Amino acid sequence: MKIKIALEWFINPDHLPFIVGLDKGLYKKNNIELEIIEPKGHYDGFKELAENNIQLATNEPLHLIEKYQKNICSVGNFFETNGGIIFTTKGYENLISGNEIKITSPVSNPVTDKIANDIIKRHLKKISKINNKIKIIANDFYHIKHLKAGFDAAWLCFENFEGVESKLEGIDVKKLYLEDVQIPNFCALDIFASKTFVKDNKNLINDFKFLTQDSIKILSTNLDYSKSSYYSYTKTKATPLMDNIIKDTIHRFKNPFDNSKNKWKNLHQYVITQKISDISERQYADMFI
Repeated sequence: MKIKIALEWFINPDHLPFIVGLDKGLYKKNNIELEIIEPKGHYDGFKELAENNIQLATNEPLHLIEKYQKNICSVGNFFETNGGIIFTTKGYENLISGNEIKITSPVSNPVTDKIANDIIKRHLKKISKINNKIKIIANDFYHIKHLKAGFDAAWLCFENFEGVESKLEGIDVKKLYLEDVQIPNFCALDIFASKTFVKDNKNLINDFKFLTQDSIKILSTNLDYSKSSYYSYTKTKATPLMDNIIKDTIHRFKNPFDNSKNKWKNLHQYVITQKISDISERQYADMFI
C-alpha cells in the first residue's frame, strides 16, 4: 500500500528512520510503498492530513495540542532532543542590557512567540533583569546563517542540529533551553495520522510503527551506515557538519516509541496555563492512539 509521509522540515538526520527503512527495504518487504514529502511550510503536513491527502506526517507535539484537530492523532513519539533559544554572546549581552533583541524563527505566530517570550521572561526573572524589547521575525530554517548575519538569537533550535552547528562554526553562544526554565520540552517529533486512515488501517499503522522501530535499532548502533545511507538518499556530499549532526542524532531516537498521550500531559497543562490552548482533557485524550 502506498503511504505518503509529510515532514515538518527539509529532510535531515531527524528523519533517518524512514531513510534507513527505505534503504534496507523494510517497508517494501512488508508491502508498504513509502513516499517522503518535504513541505513548503512547517504546518503543511497537518493541512494535508486533515484533508486526507496523505496518510502520515511528522511534527513537534506542540502543534498537535495547541489547537484541537478533529481528524488528526499521534501514533507515537519517535525522536526527542533538547532545545529552545540560542543567543550569540553579543545578543545575550543586548538582552540583559535591555536593548532591542531580534530573534529569527522558522515561524512567528501567537503560540510560538508567546512561548519564546516566556522562556526569556523566566530566565530574566532568575537573574533580576527585564527586557520588553523582543522582536521575533519569521525567516527560514537556517538559524546559524541568520545568527552570523547579525540576529541576536534564534528560536526553535534543536541541540542536535543548531547546537552542533554553532559549536562547529566556532560561534560563542548562550543557550536558553526549555528545561532550563522549567517549561516542558517539546523539541521532539511525533508521527501523526488522520483518524480516518487509522480507523480503516490499524494493522498497517502498527506494521509501520514496528518497522520504523526496527530501522531505529539498525541505525542507532551503526554510525558509518547511518551516514552512508543518509548521503545516498539525499544525494549530498559528506561534510564535517552533517557527520557530526548524524553522530549526535542517532542516539536520540525512541525504540520503542514513547507513548505520546502520557508523555505530553505536562505540555498540555502548560499550554492551558499559558492560555495558548483550550483543549479539554477529553479532546486531549482523543488525539492519541
